[in-house]
Amino acid sequence: MRGIRSNRKGYDEARAEAARLIASWEEQVQVAATPADRAPRCRLAAQVPEASEAMPRHGVRDFLDGLDTWTLGALLTWTVDADWGSGVLTLEVPDLVAERLLSPVSSLPCSPAAAAPDLPERDRGPGREPGIVRPGVFDDTPVFDRRPVTLDHLRALRILGTGADGLYLVFSASGGAEVLPLDTIEKRLAKGWLGVLIAGARDLPGSVLGPQEPEHGPEPEAGEAQLSGRGQGVHDPDFGEGLGLAEGTRRTLRQTYATEDRNLNLRLLALARGAHDLRSLDAERPGGLPVAVWHGLLTEDRLSLAPFRQPGSDRWRSGSGLPLGPLAAVQLYTTNASPLIEGKGHSPLCRHANERAVVAGDDLLTVADLIVRTDFDWCSKCGGYAMRRLSDTQLSYYRAAHQLHDIKRRLDCGTGIPDTETSPVIARLDELAAWQSGEDADWCSSDSSQWQDTIRELRRRATRTHAVTGPGEPAS
Repeated sequence: MRGIRSNRKGYDEARAEAARLIASWEEQVQVAATPADRAPRCRLAAQVPEASEAMPRHGVRDFLDGLDTWTLGALLTWTVDADWGSGVLTLEVPDLVAERLLSPVSSLPCSPAAAAPDLPERDRGPGREPGIVRPGVFDDTPVFDRRPVTLDHLRALRILGTGADGLYLVFSASGGAEVLPLDTIEKRLAKGWLGVLIAGARDLPGSVLGPQEPEHGPEPEAGEAQLSGRGQGVHDPDFGEGLGLAEGTRRTLRQTYATEDRNLNLRLLALARGAHDLRSLDAERPGGLPVAVWHGLLTEDRLSLAPFRQPGSDRWRSGSGLPLGPLAAVQLYTTNASPLIEGKGHSPLCRHANERAVVAGDDLLTVADLIVRTDFDWCSKCGGYAMRRLSDTQLSYYRAAHQLHDIKRRLDCGTGIPDTETSPVIARLDELAAWQSGEDADWCSSDSSQWQDTIRELRRRATRTHAVTGPGEPAS
């Protein structure tokens, strides 16, 4: 009809006849398809092809790239089983579809499948076909309706997915909620573990991650481990900032260059912070968490523990005997914490460490261990360990303890100041007396009592004598 001008005689009649012809063809197709749908279907075995080198999907090549739209529709509609280990899909299709899939022009290699007894309809449940990736395994089905993940599901994820997440939040009756690498989940499944996937790193909402672009400014130079806050006054509002979670996020952003990688790394960082022991994130395979994420989880800067050491005769090096409180359980990771094992202890981030990451064989200490032991043999470059970054509560207490220690040290100096400078010191002591932990478990009654006793004694001394120097001096 496109070749006939509309002003030619008989044009309208020819157009109407063409429409009737097309409609008759549609009727013939429907008539032919209806009995085919009711007819017994034949089973085909389709071999999943290798990933295509052309036209990668989302930047990651997978086998779907080589299939046309019709074949994709056939897979979605008629796949009834999948063996992801061998890469074979089983389809039950009408004869017309089978004829096309078996033809030489098909983009999916297929062959007649071995005969298998038909299961009654009631037996065709998820328990009888574990290889099928049904709703409730990887999608956002409500948690109450999630289905247990299987080894077949994870094999499907590696084949079908555009890149499996490095970490997953999982739940099981045996372990509760955990953050685990995909490889660790596979090993547990092989031993009979039963659990569900709650979320992968890419599932986390960006609204809770904060800024996803690095702040403009020079990258701090990498060097030897040093005390955090060196050169800063303890009353500086940013004292110890480099030890906290916020600086960890900034560090990850600064060390990640591609926008897509930054989005993923921030989500990996947020998920990894939920792991109780970072050694559980070691999948014992290459290609674990990016180094930028490890720098967001850990810091090589040292804590200044002077406020928590016991008082001594040297007034410049003497401690204040303050309780460790929320800092007692802060984790430290090292390659070797035993003086009986040959070799120095290194930070997992040290260039002398083999992995540049926390691995299952590393040793785990706490700040409470560090303050009572003197037999460590640390690397002189990295300081021997990397510390897990401080939470907001831990960082707040670290600052408060240093300010209290500074006031005690100035009172111990006994150099004297005018009466007008006593009131600010007493006011600051009152503020420190009101400090409260955001987590009750971090601030036990004995620690709280010791903290208050120290403040009362310093307040009494400040009121009685004017031997107080000026504002806080730089930490050393």
